[in-house]
Amino acid sequence: MHKSKSYVKLLESARDLFSEKWYESVSVAEICRNAGLSNGTFYKYFKDKEEIFLLLVNEIVSYYEKGFSSISGSTLDERLDKFLDTIVESGKGEYKKNISIYREAQFKYPEYEHHLRDLYSKGIMNVFERDTNQAEQLYISGMSRFVIIRYIFNELPYNKEDLKYLILKGIYEYDIKNFQSIFDEKDIIYPQIIEKDSTRTRLLRSGIELFGSKGYHKTDVHDITKNADYSVGTFYLYFESKESFLSEIVGLIGKLTRRFLTINLKEGLNRAENEVRGYYLFLRYFEENPEYYEIVREAEFVVKKDTNEYYDAFERGYVENLEGIKLDDKKLVANSLMGIGHYMGIEKIFLKRVKNVKNLLKDLSYCLNNGVRP
Repeated sequence: MHKSKSYVKLLESARDLFSEKWYESVSVAEICRNAGLSNGTFYKYFKDKEEIFLLLVNEIVSYYEKGFSSISGSTLDERLDKFLDTIVESGKGEYKKNISIYREAQFKYPEYEHHLRDLYSKGIMNVFERDTNQAEQLYISGMSRFVIIRYIFNELPYNKEDLKYLILKGIYEYDIKNFQSIFDEKDIIYPQIIEKDSTRTRLLRSGIELFGSKGYHKTDVHDITKNADYSVGTFYLYFESKESFLSEIVGLIGKLTRRFLTINLKEGLNRAENEVRGYYLFLRYFEENPEYYEIVREAEFVVKKDTNEYYDAFERGYVENLEGIKLDDKKLVANSLMGIGHYMGIEKIFLKRVKNVKNLLKDLSYCLNNGVRP
């Protein structure tokens, strides 16, 4: 199809809106108004809102397909540069908007994350010129995807050489050996959502249950209050809006998760071993509370500021407690470790691609100690 001026205007309008707002809140009429065109013009080129959304998503997928498949170079360093530069460029200019759109597509359409995960695997194998295992792929793609995108979106300087060092040399000086204690499930404690039972508590519990099972968009305030046996008016005595209600829930989930990890780490393990135990506990916790996982992922597109604070709080906790690491930049190390955990969660809970968590974590432990070798 010839890309007329109207087609381009509609595409750019949709790109702007979908990158700033979440999918469900953008309408065809809004895309047209923003482009200065009629609804009829929209339907001349596109069947519906989903078609134009997926067209934008496929732009970034095509970008990665081309970038990762063309990785070459006479040295590992050259090839790793090209791999990381491909990710960096995806967060600049118009592509930066597409990345925002793609992040929501990951949640709405799991097949896109499956495909991109496979593209990253191929890119990593092109870098190392050998087959790489699942742990190596998660180690590299987890830290590079999370760190680069998080740094770019927060407009922070990105140190490629330091990230390359972590990929090739590892993160921890401490050896990771005590897997019996790392995987010990005896006496695991699950913190309560809220200690006292109150109207506010019951509303929050109701929101967590419904947002986790139906999703934010398909749940309204009436559903929340009915489920908790209250009137709609009661809701607004405690919360300004459904959006602020979601923000509070995201903050609560973050506090509960950090508390769960903290109280279940073991004193007899070194910092690196407790890192692996933390990953193990993290996966256990979200498997036990899948609604938390669904809520936090959807909130990335509804209350972006609060979700960013969710990750900022984890970052601060990491920086305060890091020791025995091979790099002085604790913030970069913290985000690298967070990225590995984030994408491991997607791999295990969302994509269901992890067959044996313990074996994966044992392989990952080698990477944390030694990096990924040629």
